[in-house]
Amino acid sequence: MSVQHVLIVEDSLVYRRLLSRMLTQWGYIVSEAENGIAALDILEAQPVSLVISDWEMPEMDGLTLCREIRRRQFGHYVYLILLTAREDPGDLTVGFDAGADDFLSKPVEQSELRARLHAGARVLSLEATLAARNARLSEALRQIEQDLEAAARIQQSVLPAHQLRYRDYFSDWIFLPSAWVSGDIFNVFPLDNHLGFYCVDVSGHGVGAAMMSLAVARQFLHGRAVERFLFTADNDVASPAEVVRILNGRFCSDEAEIVSYFTMIYGVIDLATGKGKLCQAGHPTPFIVSPGGEVRTVGEGGAPVGLMPDLCWTEVSFSLAPGERLCLFSDGITECENLTDEQFGQARLQRWLQDGAILSLDQLLPQFAQHLIRWRSGERQEQQPMADDVSLLVIERTGEER
Repeated sequence: MSVQHVLIVEDSLVYRRLLSRMLTQWGYIVSEAENGIAALDILEAQPVSLVISDWEMPEMDGLTLCREIRRRQFGHYVYLILLTAREDPGDLTVGFDAGADDFLSKPVEQSELRARLHAGARVLSLEATLAARNARLSEALRQIEQDLEAAARIQQSVLPAHQLRYRDYFSDWIFLPSAWVSGDIFNVFPLDNHLGFYCVDVSGHGVGAAMMSLAVARQFLHGRAVERFLFTADNDVASPAEVVRILNGRFCSDEAEIVSYFTMIYGVIDLATGKGKLCQAGHPTPFIVSPGGEVRTVGEGGAPVGLMPDLCWTEVSFSLAPGERLCLFSDGITECENLTDEQFGQARLQRWLQDGAILSLDQLLPQFAQHLIRWRSGERQEQQPMADDVSLLVIERTGEER
C-alpha cells in the first residue's frame, strides 16, 4: 500500500502540530490547514487522500468543507474524518449526510486514530482498485462501441442506395435498427432483364443476428456473380422458390457458418412487363398499393429458412402496373408497441401507405418513419428505441404520371 498523504484541518495551531508530528512519525505525508478555505486550496494543488478536519472552525467549518470536497471530487476519492466533541447521534447523521466517512472524539486517542487511519487506507485502496477496474471497463466499452459503429457502417454499406432507379422502376426504404446493428437486411438489384429483390429478418437481435444477415446478403451476391444459383443452367432467372430452397439447404447444413433461422421474401420482376414472382418464407405478407389507394396482398406464407432441411416452398405470381407500389416490410413495424403496449399493426401500415399514395416515395417514407417513432415514444421528449429492427422496402413501377 502506498504512503498516504493526510491533510490536517484544525484552527488550533498547537493541536494541529501535535497531530502532524504524530502522523509524520507513523510514516504519513502530512499537510496542514487552519480552516476549510485553506484546505480546499491545498486539495486543489496536491494529491491528498485523507482529510482529518475539526468540526468547529472559523470561516469554513468541517461540515461545509465535507460538502465542498464531495461536490468538487478532485478526480479521486478523499476519505474524510471529522474531529468533534459532539456525541448526539443526530449530529453524526448530519455529518454523514455532509459526506464524512468517519468520526473521532476530541481529545483523540493515539491508538484509535491509528486504527481509523488504517481503516481509511483500506477503503482508499479498494476505491483505487475499483477506479482502475472502472477505467478498464470504460476503455473496453469505448472499444466495443467503436467496433459496433464500424459494424453498423459495414451493414449500411450492404443496403441499396436511397431513391434507386432501374429503367421504369424506383425504390426507396426505411431502416431503423433496434440496436447498433440489425438482423434485418434487404436489397434491390438488376438480374439480366429482371429486377431482383429480397427482404430478410434474422431471429434475435444484436451482433449475432447482424452477422447472420450479412451471411445471407453474401449468398445473394455470390448467387449473382460467382455461383450463379440465381440463374438456371440455361441462364434464365431461377425460380424464387428454388432459390429459397437452396438457401435453406446451405443454412441447415453442418458447414453453416452461423446457426440461426430467418424469415425472408425473395422475388423477381420482369422489367419489360411488370410481371413478377415471389417466394414468402415466414416473412410478413407484402402488399401492392395502386395509385388510387387500393391494396392487394401478395403471398402464401411458408416456413422460415434454416429451421429444417429438405423443406419446400411455393411461389406466387403478381403484376405491377405503372404507378403501383410493392411494399415489403419486417414485423418490427407491425409489432411496434406504443407506451400502452398497443401494436402498430398491419392495418395502420396499409392505411398509411394508402393515404400516401399521392406522395412521392422520398416524401412519404421519411414522414412514415417519423410517425412510427412518435407512435413508439408517445409524448416523451426522449426517443424510445425500437424493440425490434424496422425495415420497409418499397418498389414502384413508374412510367405514368402519379
